[in-house]
Amino acid sequence: MTSVDKQTLIIRLIKDHLIHTRLINGLNTLGLSASNYYLHLSDTIFKMIGISDDKEELYEVYLDWCTKISQTDVFTNETLMDEYAREIYFVLLSEAED
Repeated sequence: MTSVDKQTLIIRLIKDHLIHTRLINGLNTLGLSASNYYLHLSDTIFKMIGISDDKEELYEVYLDWCTKISQTDVFTNETLMDEYAREIYFVLLSEAED
């Protein structure tokens, strides 16, 4: 897999994670217990980028970003959604290089 293909795949996974986070939070808001349906995409994303398991604080920051973004209207604008996912990817990538 080329680095461009890997980057594209990771950005797609981030977008999928944002969409899934919005769904789970929406179901929880409606009073449905959806906590058992988390996909743990963040673990996959972190491993693919090469972020070590000891970066717990970064993991929490990432989950917080996903929750905050999922509460916005970013989903009505595909370009904005792509920009958020790419921004998150490059922040995570820079952390992996540190």
